[in-house]
Amino acid sequence: MRKKPALKVIAELLPPEPRSTKTDMEALERLVAEKVHEILQERDDLLMQPFFSPRKVSQELRRLQTVPERRKWAYYFAKYGCLVCGEKSGVYVSCGMCKSCLGLTKNRLQAILAEQMREGVHPQFSGDLEAIAKKALKALPETGH
Repeated sequence: MRKKPALKVIAELLPPEPRSTKTDMEALERLVAEKVHEILQERDDLLMQPFFSPRKVSQELRRLQTVPERRKWAYYFAKYGCLVCGEKSGVYVSCGMCKSCLGLTKNRLQAILAEQMREGVHPQFSGDLEAIAKKALKALPETGH
C-alpha cells in the first residue's frame, strides 16, 4: 500500500483591520446606554416587584422576599386605599389596587408594551446623565487596554 504524500499547510498571520474611533465610540455609547437602562430598570424594579412580572419571575422573586415584602401592597391598600383610585371600600386584588384599577392598569401596560414592540421605541433617560454614564462605565468589565 502506497502512502499518500503529507499535505503542506501554510498559515498566514494577517494584521488586524484598522478600526476607526467613530466605530469605537458608537460601540461604547451603545454599551453605556444598555448599562444605564439596566441600572435604571433595576432601581425601579426592586421596589415595584413583583409588579406584573412574568409568572416564573414573580414566583422566584416571591421566594426570595420576606413576608413583609410580599405583603407590602396589601398593607399599602389597607392604609391608603387603591393605588390608582384611592378607594378603601373596594376589595383588594393585587399590586395595591382594586379589581377595576388592576384590570385597567394591566391593559394600559400591555398596550404600551405592544406599541413599543411595533415601533421599536427606546426609553428616554432622565436625571443626571453624566452620573448615570459614570456609574455604567464603572460597571463595565476591564479590558486591559
